[in-house]
Amino acid sequence: MTDEVQLDAFITPGTLLKTAREAQQLSEREVADRLNWMPGYTAIIERDDFQALRRPAFARGYVKAYGKMLGVDEAQLLAAFDRLAAGDGPRQEKRSSSGPVQLQRTGLGVVTGLVLLALLVLAIWWWRGEPEAVMPAPAKDVSSAAETGAAAPGKREDSPGGDR
Repeated sequence: MTDEVQLDAFITPGTLLKTAREAQQLSEREVADRLNWMPGYTAIIERDDFQALRRPAFARGYVKAYGKMLGVDEAQLLAAFDRLAAGDGPRQEKRSSSGPVQLQRTGLGVVTGLVLLALLVLAIWWWRGEPEAVMPAPAKDVSSAAETGAAAPGKREDSPGGDR
């Protein structure tokens, strides 16, 4: 009895599903077609590599649908999934890529954005400051013209009705 409990603890949802699929003599492609999945999802689920799914948050639903299609005991399947998700199940080795590590490119984008923003601010400042320098000086005020003794524009000294 103790051996059964220990063996049950190492059963993963992927092994349960793969065993049931092979017992029904179905290919991975047939399962994917019946469930309307992407072709590789069946293999991903059978490997218990749920992070490789496009939406790993839905992994439990994928496992449940797969088990329902194959007629696997849902309680046992979801219990195995929950153990694996909680970290109690066997861990897979993380794959290491042989390619070079790609550095983050956000630094260049931020610097470029800041430079463009600074150029925009300078262009607006220059454009708003230029019309003031080109505009002619305002005309002298009428009160200042009277003080200097000059005639106000539009009035002539020898006009009729003026002071004589």
